Amino acid sequence: MPTLYHHPMSTSSRFVRLILAEYGFQTDLVEEQPWAKRREFLNLNPAATLPVYVDDSMRVLCGPSVLMEFLDETHGVLKRDRRLLAEDPWQRAEIRRLTEWFLQKMEQDVTRPLARERVYKLQMTPAQGGGAPDSKVLRTSRAISASI
Repeated sequence: MPTLYHHPMSTSSRFVRLILAEYGFQTDLVEEQPWAKRREFLNLNPAATLPVYVDDSMRVLCGPSVLMEFLDETHGVLKRDRRLLAEDPWQRAEIRRLTEWFLQKMEQDVTRPLARERVYKLQMTPAQGGGAPDSKVLRTSRAISASI
């Protein structure tokens, strides 16, 4: 069965899990802490970014946009009425633009600061940047998330 390396708080991972569910596609989920920089994970993706998809033949795909397009091309064509990407190239380009904008904006302004302060820092050692949450970062991120 294919495997998806993800983290529950990662915007990109959540996006790909949503697409997998939309297509009814089954994968083994492996929770990865990218800051741990495990050798096995770095062998799959030297950039240590999530999500990472590994198929049954050990072929690896990295990144939410790459995975979205792969899943749409391999599974979406079978579900014409539920495709994520349009048939028209201009419409596909606009979908890609909006997807990229949303993923970057959500990760940079909301998920990264909130997840880092409330989740990741509690799992990290002090050498990795762990410690107590910064209340100023939390207030700022919450205010931004309310405006998106």
